[in-house]
Amino acid sequence: MEMLRTEVGGLALATPLLSASGTFGHEDEMAEWIDLREPGAVVLKTVTFHPRRGNPPPRIVEVSGGILNSIGLPNEGIDHLIAVTLPRMRGRTRALVVNVAGERVDEFGRIGEKLAAALRANPGDFQAVELNLSCPNVESGFPFAKSPELAARCVRLCRDHLSVPLLAKLSPSVADIAEIALACKEGGADGLTLSNTALGLALDWRTGRPRLGAGHGGFSGPALKPLAMYLVFTAFRKTGMPIVAAGGAETAEDVMEFLAAGARAVQIGTATFRSPRVMRAIEQRLPELLAQAGVADVAAQIGRAHPPAAGAKA
Repeated sequence: MEMLRTEVGGLALATPLLSASGTFGHEDEMAEWIDLREPGAVVLKTVTFHPRRGNPPPRIVEVSGGILNSIGLPNEGIDHLIAVTLPRMRGRTRALVVNVAGERVDEFGRIGEKLAAALRANPGDFQAVELNLSCPNVESGFPFAKSPELAARCVRLCRDHLSVPLLAKLSPSVADIAEIALACKEGGADGLTLSNTALGLALDWRTGRPRLGAGHGGFSGPALKPLAMYLVFTAFRKTGMPIVAAGGAETAEDVMEFLAAGARAVQIGTATFRSPRVMRAIEQRLPELLAQAGVADVAAQIGRAHPPAAGAKA
C-alpha cells in the first residue's frame, strides 16, 4: 500500500517494518515461518571480518519485561556472507540490509571494501548496510559507539568504499546520543538505528552465579521501549537524522508511537520470538491507526511529537 511507504537515508521501504538484526538469523532461517518478503527489509545477523564462535551457553534467559542474550556474534565471517549468504538470499526479500561489525577500527574499512566488490559483481544483492558499533555481548566490548571519534572513523572507513545507504546502530549506554549520532553523520552515515540492547545481568540466587554463560548480556523486549523512545525522540530533535527505531516494539500502536517520536521505520525483534508473524499483523493494522490519527500515510506521522521546526537539520 502506498500509504505505508517510507524511506530512511536513501533506503526505500514498502512498509516501515524491518526485522531486527540477530532475530532473523544469518540467512533464510525464518522462511519456514513467514514469507521473507513480508518485512519492508530483512536485516541479517551481524557478520564480522573473521569468523567468530560466540559466547559460551547459556546464551539466552527470560527475565521480567523481556530477555537477556549473550550470543557473542557467532558467524562465518564476511567471505562466507558474500560467497554463500548473498546468493542464497538473492531475490527473496523486498530489501536486504547487511549488518556488519569490526573487532578493530580498521576492519570496518576492510569489510566495506569486500562488500563494495560484492556489489560490483552482483548489483542489487543488498540495499543497505547497518554498522553494528554497539554490541555489548563480546569480550572486546566493541566500544566504538561510546566514542564520537571512533564512531566517526568506523563509519568513514566503510563509507569510503560503499555508496549504498549506511545506518549506524548505536548503543543506549551513552551520555549524549546526539553527540555520537552527529559524529556518525560527519563520518558519512545516512541514518541511525536506535538502539541496540541495554546491558543487563540475571543471577541465580541459589548459586550466586550469573544465569548467562558469559555473565552479563543485552536486554531486549517490551520493557526497553521507553528508553528506545527517548533516544529516538532526542536524536530526531537534536540532529534531524533519519532514524530506524529498535527496542521493545510489539504492536502497531508501538510503531505509531515511534513514528511520532521521529523514526521513519521500526525494527521488530524480540516480539518475533513469540510470534514470527507479528510483522504481518502490525502491517495489516497500520492503515486503521493512521486513519484514527487523521494522517494520510506513514510520512505524515513521522515526527508528529515535535514542533514543526524539529528535524529541520535533516
